[in-house]
Amino acid sequence: MLPPKVPPSSTTPSTVDKSLTRRHSYDWSHVGLPARESQLRKGFVGSVVVVLAIVLGLFFGLVRYTEFGEDAIEDVERHYKYFCDVQIMVFIGFGFLMTFMRRYSYGAVSFNYFASALMFLLAILCIGATQQVFWNHHRTRIQIDLALLIDCSFCAASGMIAFGAIIGKSTPTQTLWLLFWQVPLYALNQQLVIHTFKALDMGGTIVIHLFGAYYGLAASYMLSRKQPLHGLDNPKNTGAYLNDVFSMIGTIFLFLYWPSFNGALASVSRADMEHATDAEKMAQFLSIVNTLISLLGAVLSVFATSALAGGRINMVHIQNSTLAGGVAMGAACTLRMTPGGALAVGAFAGFMSTLGFQYLTPFLDRTIGLGDTCGIHNLHAMPAVLGSLVAGLAALGQHSEYLEHPNGRTQLGYQVLASVVTVGIALAGGFVGGWMSTFLNLGKNEQLTVPELFDDGAWWHGTRVEALPISASIHLANMSNSAHAAHQQAQREREGTTHRGNKSVTGGLNPIREGREQAPAPTTTITVSGVPASGHVSVLMAGGPAPAAAASGQPGPDGLMVAAPHPAMGMATMMMAPGGGGMSPTAAAAAAAADVPLFGPGVCLETVVQPVQPVHINHRS
Repeated sequence: MLPPKVPPSSTTPSTVDKSLTRRHSYDWSHVGLPARESQLRKGFVGSVVVVLAIVLGLFFGLVRYTEFGEDAIEDVERHYKYFCDVQIMVFIGFGFLMTFMRRYSYGAVSFNYFASALMFLLAILCIGATQQVFWNHHRTRIQIDLALLIDCSFCAASGMIAFGAIIGKSTPTQTLWLLFWQVPLYALNQQLVIHTFKALDMGGTIVIHLFGAYYGLAASYMLSRKQPLHGLDNPKNTGAYLNDVFSMIGTIFLFLYWPSFNGALASVSRADMEHATDAEKMAQFLSIVNTLISLLGAVLSVFATSALAGGRINMVHIQNSTLAGGVAMGAACTLRMTPGGALAVGAFAGFMSTLGFQYLTPFLDRTIGLGDTCGIHNLHAMPAVLGSLVAGLAALGQHSEYLEHPNGRTQLGYQVLASVVTVGIALAGGFVGGWMSTFLNLGKNEQLTVPELFDDGAWWHGTRVEALPISASIHLANMSNSAHAAHQQAQREREGTTHRGNKSVTGGLNPIREGREQAPAPTTTITVSGVPASGHVSVLMAGGPAPAAAASGQPGPDGLMVAAPHPAMGMATMMMAPGGGGMSPTAAAAAAAADVPLFGPGVCLETVVQPVQPVHINHRS
């Protein structure tokens, strides 16, 4: 008997294959997710307008250009080259360094661009006020010169370090206010460290790297402590081949300009040259050569350590840990160290940073849920602690001309004090800023959903949120079921009752998370991201149930079936067949091995959902 003719309106298998290559024909990842357009228009645009109005008013009332006279040319010659170098590091180096995530390259470069400009303007007001109005000059107005602008670039760099911890997990509005709050804290801490404690920190090891890292880590913890898949377990928090190449562009720019970063403000003016000490005259030269040698040592150390620790060279280590030498040398860069000493500092900093990426970051993510997207704890925080101690210990053998205090022991004590105070201010500020942007949430902005984490799709024109892989959805459901089961068990214990036989909490053997046993249950319900919140959806997978069986709720050969959305959950659910307490080993192995997005190639859809209408597929034998 000849097979029935397919009506012209139907889709043949060959047409199905072609239609699946069209990106949005089967992409439902945006369905059921919050509409972000109104949030951007009200929350983000409104916040930018408020901040710009405040800055504009203060600039008209308080800010003036300084009057140099004949010294204006000298100021440009001394500082403008280094100012440009620092700007390249902030806007290009940090921006491209964070493009390693395969779904967040737009946000990495562009939000870095926006946030750096925001912090730069705010820093003119805050740093200018602390240095010129409240302390030191006691002026009535802030005067802009190139030295102040370099300091403002340093503040923006500290903000981009903090941004590295929250990138992909914060909305644009949250990012704006978190970095807004960081600027006055940075200005206060810089005043304490440099002018009150008189710590050695020409390259900003303490005031830039240590402060920015722990501020960002504290804010990240507050943002993600109740958010699943916020760290290394998120499949979108990974790199890709071309993304890693672009990230290396940022690494190379940072490597090339880091000596300028550390020595930008170490020069002496012509007017002061006659009375300057040998230490002051040599400060910029020492900053450049010490930093360069330390960076070179870190590069060699990181390549060897990465191959030793993982068996192969890891691009994450090369992109980040090779720069640890510049961070570690920032505080001691003006000291008369030996070339061998600078090389040893860089090599050890690279070694320590690489091991941090390999072992410490996964440990902190797994134990306390500290999501550190760019690994700033390993690149900035730990090398900064090392650098502060190196400066204090190296001061013990230095002439007093190279120190800010009469002797090395006193200098070492103030280095430690400056580091402790910096960490305290940074952590307190990050926790407060994170609490204000999440729990207080004055703008009443909706938080990021799990599929939107580390994804440009929620914010950028022409992009869509990528659906999570099936294994990630199963992982989420198991986490939810485990938490629900623990809550129900605790409630039963409080009530002094037990429910035997008829389990009220869905459980089932977990095919993804090993080593955690759960009581079997009649049905395991798995919430799947990226599917419509209403209507009927059936998903046909290779080896799965026939469409009719799936639509009727009958299990397929491997016990996998798709049910209609649960009205209380507002999402579609995938269910395991009763009796087995979970997927069969065959289905579990297939799902774990495939690990493809739910609506990726090879997955067919049958739907009657309105108003969104993806490609319609008729299944015929």
